[in-house]
Amino acid sequence: MRAWRIGGAAAAPLAEEGAEAAALWGAGATAVWIDGADLVAYFPDDVRGAPPGDGRWEEVPDVDHVAAYLAGLAPVDAGAVVVAPTHCQAVLRAGQQVVWLDPGTAFGTGHHESTRLALEALGGLPLAGRRVLDVGAGSGLLAIAADKLGAADALGIDIDADTVPVARANAVRNRSRARFLEGGFGDVSLEPVDVLVANLYAELHVAWLAAYAALAVVGGDLLLSGILDPRHELVRDAVDLLEAAAGVSGPRLTWVDARRDGAWWLVHLRRTA
Repeated sequence: MRAWRIGGAAAAPLAEEGAEAAALWGAGATAVWIDGADLVAYFPDDVRGAPPGDGRWEEVPDVDHVAAYLAGLAPVDAGAVVVAPTHCQAVLRAGQQVVWLDPGTAFGTGHHESTRLALEALGGLPLAGRRVLDVGAGSGLLAIAADKLGAADALGIDIDADTVPVARANAVRNRSRARFLEGGFGDVSLEPVDVLVANLYAELHVAWLAAYAALAVVGGDLLLSGILDPRHELVRDAVDLLEAAAGVSGPRLTWVDARRDGAWWLVHLRRTA
């Protein structure tokens, strides 16, 4: 592989820089990026002639970037759960459970703050004998973790048909009883649950909050993650509105707590009578 380096491209006007990058892609570049003040384009060894722009060739080693990325992944300690790629060894403390998971096409490896928050919150709940629902299951990590932590039943749902086989394969890899269905929240028939965990985003949590509450049993826990700072206040306002509209018999939620990791929040709510 060879790199075509154009010096000082980053200091050029944006329109000119964009035109240069587009021309390099058109000439067969496999990657184009900014390196300091330079614009660098990577080409296969068999490219003929000089690419566009006033640049120079550099020889670069052939690197399997995917393999290098996988090799650099380390296990994630999320309290009661350790998430480990299959090429690693996992060291556990007493009481911890391991979930073996490789990065794939589905979101959820434990490395993102929002996923880690959800795992830590699940690990902090008593799950033995309880029914858990993961809304937007992705890789299946949260439902598998709930099963590993003693849930009586763990179900994940996702609207992305491509993620469901990934989640099911991850369950098999971990000898987990967690189940997965394709469908959006409200599109599939669901039984009442003791714990609902959803790693989505604030506006969707707000839209579905009443439905979350209706699905949870009295005393059930809602763990809502994927909320960017400061949008957790949107969820708090929605809880207040739901409380005001609940009347005598409507589903009601109480605010248990909110926790933060970097720019991300998890909100813990509980269904009350």
